[in-house]
Parts: sequence; C-alpha cells; structure tokens
Amino acid sequence: MSIRLRRSALPAWALSLLIPAICSAAVLATDSTAVADTAVVTASAGPGPYPEVPYRSGEKLEFSIDYGPVNAGDASLEVKGVIESGGEPCYNIESRVRSNRFFSAFYMVRDKVITHVERRSLTSRYFAKRLREGDYRKNVALRFDQVGGKAYYADGRVFDILPGTHDILSAFYFVRTLELAPGDTTLVTTYSSRKSYLLKVIVHRRETVEVPAGTFDCVVVEPVIVGEGLFQFEGKLTIWMTDDERHMPVLMRTKVKVGAIDASLKGWSPGTDFALGDGE
Repeated sequence: MSIRLRRSALPAWALSLLIPAICSAAVLATDSTAVADTAVVTASAGPGPYPEVPYRSGEKLEFSIDYGPVNAGDASLEVKGVIESGGEPCYNIESRVRSNRFFSAFYMVRDKVITHVERRSLTSRYFAKRLREGDYRKNVALRFDQVGGKAYYADGRVFDILPGTHDILSAFYFVRTLELAPGDTTLVTTYSSRKSYLLKVIVHRRETVEVPAGTFDCVVVEPVIVGEGLFQFEGKLTIWMTDDERHMPVLMRTKVKVGAIDASLKGWSPGTDFALGDGE
C-alpha cells in the first residue's frame, strides 16, 4: 500500500520533501525484527576523544528549491555549534525551509528541524520539528535514550528504538562521515514517526555538476530501503555530494511523474573549529 504526500501543491513537494527529510523521503517503514537482525554502520573513533566529522561549527549550506525554471523557495542546513544535551556534548544542527513570496501568497511554508547529534557516537540525542505548511501545523519533540533503547516524546509517549538510532536529519550528517566510494553500500538505522527504518545508502558513481554555488566533483548517492515496506513515497531521490573530505550536498533531485524537483546549493560557509557552548 502506498501513501501519497498529504498535500498536492507544488511548494509542499519542493519544500518539505527535499529538506530536511533528505533521508526520510526515500525511506519505507520496515519490519523491526528484520532491522534488528541486520548489521548497521556505527561511528569509528578518531585520533581524539571523538570521531572525526567533515563539518565545523558555523557551517551553513543554502539551497534554491526549483521545479524546472520555477523557483519555489529556499532552504538551509546549519551546524550551530556544540551544546550539552541530556548530559552529553552534542552537535547542534538546524534545518530551515521557506517558500518564496510568490508561493507564500497562496501556500506558505515555514519549516524548522533541529537535531542534537552525540559527539561520541554520532547518533541522535534530541530531535524536534516545527512544520508550517499552508493550513497544516505540527510540532514534535523527543529525546533519545540510546543506552536504554527508548524514545521519549514531549507529550509523555515512550517508544522502543534500535541500537545506534538516527533521526532523519542526524542520519544525513552521519552519511557525510562515511568514505562514500563508488560501489559502497551502507545501512543506517533511522527513526521517524514512532517507527524504525533501515536505510541503504548506495554510492553509484562520480560526476561533475554545476550549481549556482559553482562546479563540484561529486559522488552520486541514492538512499533506498531494505526489505518490503508498509509505506512508500513516490519519486526517486538522488544526492550529489562533494568527492572530498567534506561530502557536502550540492544537488538533491527528486524525480516526479513530470520532470524533477531540485535543491541546488547557492552558497555556503565552511565554519570554524568546535568549542563547547558555541552553539547556544
């Protein structure tokens, strides 16, 4: 059984599908037993107390979201810094999505997603999203107990999670830490909407792409699911990530029945080194 996107307007496709749910757009809900029996990738220790990461405090990526020649809005991904979350030092990462003035006149989008990524494990410690899409409103906040295997929601609900769980935004930043050589396939455990997902990240090939921010040598990455799912999103998601130590996303494309929706990098700031408290 397939589930359609809840709204058919173009801005919803363009603005809420690509950013920040880069991974969840391709994810299907899977049988939790099958996920538990499958090996997944976890963070490897670096030379210091924390694994090496390819991003820095203050890194900000800005995207233009377009359907062919039509611009629908813009989005950003930003590493705000390092904060203490639930007693652990975490990377504070934020995603924002905004429709432009033209589309906002009849369908305004103002989405914000936050993740706190544990520095030691690179798994999710905290996740929150605030969605404002037309008349649709939704607020979600939850804290992950990776040791106890629980997700604690702000409204008091509690759900089981699998070891090494990521939320939809932390999963993407975790993928950036991988080697990403053509032919590689990686499995990442992801949690969203009270369910665990197993995400297969396939690296297809190398390509050079041109976007508003410049020309970049990239690896072409596709997130797909392992096994039979209960829910399915339409469209195929492809991500072009720089073929260097940063693995920045410079182009994300979702093919639809007619054409494709692109999120193209239009500007970026590399950021600086981390210090506890600089993300507050």
